[in-house]
Amino acid sequence: MASCSEIIVRYAETDCMGIVHHSVYPIWFEVARTDYIKAVGMSYSDMEKSGVMLPVTGITCKYHLPAKYEDVLVVEARISRLTPARIEFYYTVKKKDDDTLLCEGTSSHGFVDAETFRPLNFKKTMPELFSRMEKEFIDDSSL
Repeated sequence: MASCSEIIVRYAETDCMGIVHHSVYPIWFEVARTDYIKAVGMSYSDMEKSGVMLPVTGITCKYHLPAKYEDVLVVEARISRLTPARIEFYYTVKKKDDDTLLCEGTSSHGFVDAETFRPLNFKKTMPELFSRMEKEFIDDSSL
């Protein structure tokens, strides 16, 4: 399963050349990741209230073409790796009108206890949500 989030480029996200600044893409990745987790069955805030946090352990961005002010974009997120201790998301940023790939990237996260920040076994802590994520990841990987 992939989650698609629509973004309209705001003026504040552009630089003096009129293109989206490179630092904005990870923010859009977060929007898509949050929407993905909600689509799988739980909001990020509910997950944190339940004692699980997902700190970022790594991020990549590969820029293909620039986005510009007022472009309508679609940021797609899907799971690219899942273990009981870690999760990685893969993202694409495309123009909505013609599906042109502008950027792709990943973010890696560890599952940690919200109080201690020690690693935890997400499969044991939230078995139903892990199972849904695992099913979506397996379904995607067969494409």
